[in-house]
Amino acid sequence: MDAFAKGASEQYIDEAALDIYIEKLLNEGITLVAIENNQVIGALLSCPLAFDEYVTSEIIENFAVEKCVYVAEMMVAEKARGKGVGRQLLTAFFEMSDTKQYSDAFIRVWDKNTGAIALYQKMGFAPYTSIEQTKQKADGSGTFVMQKIYLHKKLN
Repeated sequence: MDAFAKGASEQYIDEAALDIYIEKLLNEGITLVAIENNQVIGALLSCPLAFDEYVTSEIIENFAVEKCVYVAEMMVAEKARGKGVGRQLLTAFFEMSDTKQYSDAFIRVWDKNTGAIALYQKMGFAPYTSIEQTKQKADGSGTFVMQKIYLHKKLN
């Protein structure tokens, strides 16, 4: 929960909606978890791209969406960042991805999350398109707009 509820975006989290979202990801996708000393230090949750309600028309028009996998969530605990956990999760994800079922992978990230963008690009993703999302501030004082980048990687 903290990975969703904390961070630079300081967005309000509807915990009931988040529970439903995570349940659906766990039931319909692939989940990878990094554990150290019996504590979860990272997770990657993926699903078919069609699950992403924000997927752009540009992607829909240029890719067979049913042949695309989507990294819906990628989280690394603050104390574990910079230690290769994200790289290990993505490497395992690529090794597990069914290239008979999926030809392409997408991930969406906030444009201000430069560390994640750099990691994804090192792992072979390239920026493809972007969207804007309006989010509620955690303190309820209003909203803010996040620019989100979709990055793409061709799978083997």
